[in-house]
Order: sequence, then C-alpha cells, then structure tokens
Amino acid sequence: IFGMDVARFHPDCPRDARWVEDRTHESYAKTYAIVFPHDEPLAGREARKSALYESLLAKGCVYQSRQGFERPGWFEPERAADVQCKDYDFYGAYEEKVSGLERDVREKHDKHTYLDLVEGECTFGWGKNIQLVEQECIAARTGVAVFDQSYFGKFFLEGPEALKAADWLCTARMDDSRAIGSVAYTALCNQRGGVEADLTVTKLAEDKFYIAAGGSTFTHDWRWIKMELEKSGYNATLRDATDDYCMISVQGPYSRELLSSLVDVSLDDEAIPFSTCRHAKLAGHDLMILRLTFVGELGFELHVPSGSAVEVYEAVMKAGADLSSSKRVPVANAGYRAIDSMSAEKGFRHWHADLSNADTPFEAGIGFTALAKLKTDTPFLGREALERQRAEGLTRKLVCLTLDEEKPETPLHGNETIWRDGQCIGYVKSTAFGFTSGKQIAYGYVDAPEGKPMKPKAFNEWLSAGKWHISDRHVERPSTLCLKSVFDPSNKRIKGEYPAEVYAA
Repeated sequence: IFGMDVARFHPDCPRDARWVEDRTHESYAKTYAIVFPHDEPLAGREARKSALYESLLAKGCVYQSRQGFERPGWFEPERAADVQCKDYDFYGAYEEKVSGLERDVREKHDKHTYLDLVEGECTFGWGKNIQLVEQECIAARTGVAVFDQSYFGKFFLEGPEALKAADWLCTARMDDSRAIGSVAYTALCNQRGGVEADLTVTKLAEDKFYIAAGGSTFTHDWRWIKMELEKSGYNATLRDATDDYCMISVQGPYSRELLSSLVDVSLDDEAIPFSTCRHAKLAGHDLMILRLTFVGELGFELHVPSGSAVEVYEAVMKAGADLSSSKRVPVANAGYRAIDSMSAEKGFRHWHADLSNADTPFEAGIGFTALAKLKTDTPFLGREALERQRAEGLTRKLVCLTLDEEKPETPLHGNETIWRDGQCIGYVKSTAFGFTSGKQIAYGYVDAPEGKPMKPKAFNEWLSAGKWHISDRHVERPSTLCLKSVFDPSNKRIKGEYPAEVYAA
C-alpha cells in the first residue's frame, strides 16, 4: 500500500500552498479520466529540480514528475527547450480569480508541446515516442548513454557507532570484512524479513557511510532508517544530502574510454573494480566515482556537488561528442523510460513495483544480499525471520516471464494473471519492453503447489517443468519462464567483457 503512504511525499511539496492547490485541482478535474500508464500531471511541476534541469531541458528533455521532482523521461533532441511543461492553466476552467490563493487566472495555453507529447503516450498500446526511447537504449548498449539520476536520495550515516548501526540495518556485511571504498547493494528488512528498502551503501570510513536510495522511495527510506536508528540506540546520525549532490550516470561499452580522458585517476579494473568507489577530479571539480550500473553495462556513477554539476556534465558531453565523432558510436542523453527497459532485461528490482515490505529477499530473488551475513553470528534486523525461511523453504517466489510473441501488438501493464499448466498461481507486478532482447517482460510472484514450502532448487525445478501463459483481458498469451536475466545472464558486460563487434568501430 505504498501508494497510500504519506511518507512517499517529499516534505517540500505539502508545505507549498500553491503545489497543494494545483495538484488538488488537477486530481479532482481528472477524477473520472482514464488512467494511462505513461500519463503525466500538469500541475505542481518544477517543485524540485536537479542542478542540471536547464541544461537537459535545452537538450530536449521530456521530464516526468515523481514526488514533486522533475526527472528525465526521454529526450526529444529536435525540439530542444520547447518541451518544457508550462505553468498550470487549470485546463481553462476559470475566468476570474482562482479561489483559495486568490491568484490571477492564466488563460488556457494555445500551444503546449509537452502536453501533446504526453498525450501521445496516453494509450494502452505503444506510445508515439517509443522509437526515441529505443534509440537511448541502443546508445547504452553500443556506445554511451548519460543519465541524470539526481532524483536519488543521498544520505550520510556518520558517528562513532556508524559501523554498528549500518551492520544492524543492512542485510549485507558492513564489518571489517568490507574494505573502505567498497559499495554494497543491500536490503533493509523489518522484523518479519520484509524488504523495507533496497539501496547501495558505500563505506567511506569506519565511521562514515554514503547511502544512495531510489528517488521514488527515498522519503520512505529516510523515515525507516531514521526510525530504526533511533530505536537501536547507536551513537550515529543520518544526514540528508540529497539536494547537495547530483548523480550523473555514464553507462555503456565506451563509458570507460570517455571518462578516462577527463578524470585524474585510473578507471581500469584493478584501480576501480565493480562495486567500488574512488574520489577523483573532473574538469577541476571533486567528485566520487562509483562503478555501478542499473542498466547492465560497464558504467560509472559520478556523484557531484550540485554547484559543480553543470560544468562536469558539459565536460562529459563534450568528450562524448568527440568520442562519437572519432569512433562513430552513439553517445546520447537518456531518461528513465530507457532505464526501465534495460533494468527489466537484467532482472534488477524496483522497490514498490516488484519488491515491497511484504516480500523477503529470498522470495524476491535477492537473497544473495543476506547470505554472507547469515553465515556469521552477526545480529541484524530481520535475521530470525530470514533464517527460518531459509531453513523451511519458500511458499512464493518472484518469477520472470517473456511473451512468446515476436512483435507484441500490445504491451503488458501489470495485474495480469500468471498461469502454469492451466492453473492460475499469481499475477504480474511489473512489466517493461526490452528493446535489446525484443521481448515483452513481466515479473510477478507465484505460489508453490498447495502453498507448501519448497527449497529453492526444488522450486525452480517445479517451475521449469510447467507450461506458462499470461492471461491479459481474457486472452491467453503464451510465455517463457526465465530463471536467469533476459539479457547477458553471465554479467559479462558489467565486467567490461564485450563481444569483439562492439568495439569494431
């Protein structure tokens, strides 16, 4: 029920009377409107923005509004800043002053390119702008894609007992076994073993940790960590640095070559292995480089002080233009529509979509985040529940299915039912179309036979023995079970190991 959780709102939004009035009006105005998957609000825009907002807008960024934050959706390079969402005009509903704040009425916009683009996506079929999203995916898979993920929450956990606090909160080990400069993808569980958050934690020192949390959930994550930290009694503090930093993610087979010409540190595998952090300078500015990916490619996240972000971004894009010209590979800005596609191909989780506080790491397929610590005697939140489930087995499990249709006429949208051998055993939680694989992908939880616990190996064998389809509005759509990720299941690309043809240019 995350959609009803007041913690999903960033506090800056409900404190803004104009934001509240505009969003309340639009909510009422669209009460009976059809809810399309890619619709966007026109009210309450630009409440929160990245330092790169204007720079990306000039490149044709079509923004999405999430928790009051403007995050890149996709790019319309030919249209440039014309794609900006204009001030809310109340759909032309008023002729005099707007009640409440007594504001002067704005006339209905004669031309609104942003609205036209959004309406082109208001369909249960394929939107009009899907080819642009596909091109962004191609850039990430064959050249370089640059993402502004400043939407993420950024926290510092600090203090004399920060290490003890981190080890108590996280399923991953944070003790002496973890080196300074390492980055852990970890779950944060409640006492029932349910995942309250999944995020990355960078160990900057024994008494200092840097946390990057998903943008759509970071206010929820902040509240949960803050609450459990106070309960624990550890001498550590949590500091919100979300607005202090921008996060520029540079992804793709040529990402290392592009950045190596700009930074003052080596980016080879020995200098910065996967899931590690290094401090560096780029264009004269200090920043942190985290070698991570959410799209399944060789990639680096640049965590940059907001005041330096524009110059760092411009330096990256200039080097990208030079690289594109010399190597003849695509280098492009990209948005969250592309991220959704590529992360689904890799099986990366989205909290509140296919992962929640009702799902354990083992049920969600991220049990690896807890296994190392479960082999120690280190206490952590949810340990007893996870030990019990590991011993007994699973009664439900997240699975990945792809439609057998070569070119689906319509995409999936979620809440379709999942069938194995003619029996409904679950429903779809999240969907995306994988442009690289050419597959419509669906994730959903399914029940074990008769609801009895099964060990993972036996559960997978039972799953593999079945015949699958997804029921979509009473239409049976034959599907294939994928026990490994749809794209690059061996994770070679993340390691920087690419087929020769990728570098043939």
